[in-house]
Amino acid sequence: MAKKISELDPAGSLSGAELLEVAQAGSSTSLSLADLATFIGSGGGGVKAFVVAISDETTALTAGTAKVTFRMPYAMTLTAVRLSLTTAQATSGAGGILTVDVNESGSSILSTKLTVDNTEKTSSTAATAAVISDTALADDAEVTIDVDQIGDGTAKGGKVTFIGF
Repeated sequence: MAKKISELDPAGSLSGAELLEVAQAGSSTSLSLADLATFIGSGGGGVKAFVVAISDETTALTAGTAKVTFRMPYAMTLTAVRLSLTTAQATSGAGGILTVDVNESGSSILSTKLTVDNTEKTSSTAATAAVISDTALADDAEVTIDVDQIGDGTAKGGKVTFIGF
């Protein structure tokens, strides 16, 4: 006769090789504890995102290093990074297009920096897409965001979105 789970002996120390029964696509299969831990550690197969403001909503962005500094709340494999604005800049002016860099522990994580084209509010449509050169952001790593270049000085409400698992 089968025992209720509450009647089973407690497990001893675990190695990770133990198998669990799981239902997948309508049938029973097994999964090791180690594989389950990897799945959970990678965000459970889900995407995580958070947004960091680099300015307030009404003051025009200015160039400078470490416009914001924060510590990573958890380790993350970065799959995308975006820059958005509340108010787009009208022209390049003397400064060129708006360009932002992201640094982990003092080193850029981008081989091609974030840009927002004139009259647009997002880097998602930029003529030159950002390229991530360091996708592994460590738990508690210090991250700084620099505004490397501004255009006509009218862009406002800057935010950087970090997407990954």
